[in-house]
Amino acid sequence: MLCAVLPDRSTVRHRGRISLRGQGDLMLSGALIAGAAFVAGVLNTAGGGGAILSFVVLTTTGVAPLTAHATNQLVTPLSFLAAARAARGTRPRVALLVAGCVGTVAGVGILATTSPAAFQAVAPWVLLPAAVLVAVQGWAKRRLPARRRDRHPLATAAAMLTCGVYAGLIGVGTGTLVLVVLGMGAAGGALNRLLPVRNVLCLGMAVVVAAAFAFTGLADWALAALLAVPAVLGGLVGTRLVGRLPDPALRAGVVLTAIAGAVWLLLR
Repeated sequence: MLCAVLPDRSTVRHRGRISLRGQGDLMLSGALIAGAAFVAGVLNTAGGGGAILSFVVLTTTGVAPLTAHATNQLVTPLSFLAAARAARGTRPRVALLVAGCVGTVAGVGILATTSPAAFQAVAPWVLLPAAVLVAVQGWAKRRLPARRRDRHPLATAAAMLTCGVYAGLIGVGTGTLVLVVLGMGAAGGALNRLLPVRNVLCLGMAVVVAAAFAFTGLADWALAALLAVPAVLGGLVGTRLVGRLPDPALRAGVVLTAIAGAVWLLLR
């Protein structure tokens, strides 16, 4: 399966992608991708920004940016399965869930009409704002408990719709955006009450995004199969590590990965 997923040297040299030689290199690259999927699953549930790592690894192993993004989005719900189980009994407002899911369909629709060349051109500039979102995540979490009153549910639903569009188009950093919307709007409250709601909303949007991408033809199914099991295992581990890992170190690692990935995409 790795041979079908990963490009060989003869097919990628003229495109300026990183090339791999020999079956041993293919196996090593496959292991690297699977490892990145596992770590991304841990980050998605324990902190955030896992999609940045997996996207960067996929593109550096020769996967086209648009294919890497679509396949990432297809697999992302798997990393949230364990988090959803941990959050069972949590019921976000239906209006917020519907708004987020409708927005994701719109975002995927816009992306489906985007050419691979155009997406490759903007990919570095997608990683940089995503890095900013991850960087401010800690600040957002500290600010949320101070906002407890319900306010403007219609405006909150509209903001969640925007989050959904962002999730369909970009995806990376959606969890932070949703957390900010919940804290500033109708679902405001203590952080330990917001995080389970955030995870359920993100899972709902991720499932819709995955289903939408499944019909676009943009995702690589063989690559998704390689990512699936490590993503599930990483998500399971991540739910057990929530609150145990140092947030500053996690965020710094993700931000540095995003910046390095953006620089590499600009120079490739």
